[in-house]
Amino acid sequence: MKWVTVRLPRLEIRLGRITIAPSFTWLLVIPVGLWLTVTLYLPILGGTLSQGELWVATLLIVLAAGVSLVAHVLGHVYGSGPGGGSLPPVVAIFLFGDAAQAWPVAGPPRSEAFASMAAPVVNLALGFLAYAVWDAQLNALLNTVTLFASAFNLWLFAINLTPAFPLDGGRLVKAIGLELGATTSGVTRAVLRIGWLMAGGVTCWGIYLILQHSRFSWATGGATLAYVLLVIAGLLVSPALAGQEPARSLGGKQRRLLETVVGGLVIAFQLVAALGLLLTNDGLEAPGAALSVEPMVQIPAERLHPSRGTFILTSVVVQTPITAGEWVVAKLSPVVKIVPPESIVPEDTTPQEQAREGYQMLDESETTAIVVGLRLAGYEADLVGRGVEVVEILPESRAVGILRTGDVIRELNGNEIRLPSELVAEVQAQTGNSPVHLVLERDQRQVEVDVPLIPASEPGGSPKIGIVIQVAGFDLDLPFPVEIVPEKIVGGPSAGLMFTLTVYDLLSPEDLTGGRKIAGTGTISLDGSVGPIGGVELKVAAAEAAGATYFLCPVDNYADASAVAGGIQVVQIASVDEALVFLQGLPSE
Repeated sequence: MKWVTVRLPRLEIRLGRITIAPSFTWLLVIPVGLWLTVTLYLPILGGTLSQGELWVATLLIVLAAGVSLVAHVLGHVYGSGPGGGSLPPVVAIFLFGDAAQAWPVAGPPRSEAFASMAAPVVNLALGFLAYAVWDAQLNALLNTVTLFASAFNLWLFAINLTPAFPLDGGRLVKAIGLELGATTSGVTRAVLRIGWLMAGGVTCWGIYLILQHSRFSWATGGATLAYVLLVIAGLLVSPALAGQEPARSLGGKQRRLLETVVGGLVIAFQLVAALGLLLTNDGLEAPGAALSVEPMVQIPAERLHPSRGTFILTSVVVQTPITAGEWVVAKLSPVVKIVPPESIVPEDTTPQEQAREGYQMLDESETTAIVVGLRLAGYEADLVGRGVEVVEILPESRAVGILRTGDVIRELNGNEIRLPSELVAEVQAQTGNSPVHLVLERDQRQVEVDVPLIPASEPGGSPKIGIVIQVAGFDLDLPFPVEIVPEKIVGGPSAGLMFTLTVYDLLSPEDLTGGRKIAGTGTISLDGSVGPIGGVELKVAAAEAAGATYFLCPVDNYADASAVAGGIQVVQIASVDEALVFLQGLPSE
């Protein structure tokens, strides 16, 4: 018997005992999925990848999705067991898996329930396996692919709990109905009707999301309606019906009542899980990971002085849109906050632009921390930014026709500009409506231009030039190689202080940690000053959950941090020198 065969023009893939045929919905899913991967997922979560790595990541993501779906179908095949009912002649595969009603009954109701849940459990296992690989943080390319694979498989598991056809949860409801005495054909038709009713309800929810007119209402509503169309396509698959009633085990009235109660609880759980996946237009802020910094810092072994304790950087998870389940968790949790989506992604920017700026700030923070840490340890090190390069000019910018992509900004209103953070700070400091005077390098010659600013979009906001920028490069002079490879953080400058302290601690014979877990946050400048950050309350919560004893905090954030601190001691730090004085004054444990 041939194990794998492919026949055209209709694509059919023979895998052992089953024939898989992609449904017509893939004509839309594949191009849309590729577009979202290339324009949204990879720019946000794969911002450190090279152009070649981005192409490889795209191919691997497509492969991961295909393998996950095939594994889903094979889970049903082998979940049915040898001889456990006949197989469909051809299994049509959709984004959510296969149409559950197309499968003949696998045997007695308990066998049918096992067969229905075998595929989601396979996806659950694959999701946790992919997460374990991502958690190991082997390299940036693999991290980006495995994070997608984990999320996609966990979504397949959760969405297939929905108690209606064409999802696998509908087949579980069918098994419960059979156990309670229903006929195969009757319960199949009933669960199909439930599927159509749920499709109608979710359609109404998608329309409601669009009518809210919030930051991402068209995206959330459109995605919801698109998913409904996929479900409807699955509902159109003909069910496998049989007139006979499968064998079941009923032991009298008391047993029947118990089975009814248990079956009802199972279906209620499925319904709650399904409703929890509905999209909403809200945003969310939550404590993120608390990560040991030492594994991220790479220093030659002959200069390394390990510590008994550890420095911990903390992060904040921000997300918009969110699901209904996340909304409920946020309402019940004292440390998770529901926020307007505009506070996460303002109207005048995009998630991709935010991610690009975040990666640039993180890169700048790493490089600055290396230089400052080396200097504190007694080594000569220097870092000078080469100016700020214009990567893109936004359509709404008043710099259209004045600036060009590739321009390198050297000065603003007479102030030298070396780094993106300096340009952002100078622009945000402008209070009037006057244009800013820029000195820039264009085609290896100096050019001076006046650029009008985009006024602040809301009271208390800041003006903008309306350009996407990056550092034009660094002049970096180090006595020996030092590198910071961040793990599980995707941008922002707030780890600068902890990066700096860790570089110094690993190069110094003294143990700054004193055997403790020391958490903290704050930006770092070349002069060693520590700047404020956002979300400090959530970072304190993450540090406490990690068991840190102290939290080093910028002066401007001290009041907010100390107000939410429980058992952790918050220490205000204005400079890295102050941090060293405090840490060196602690008794060793």
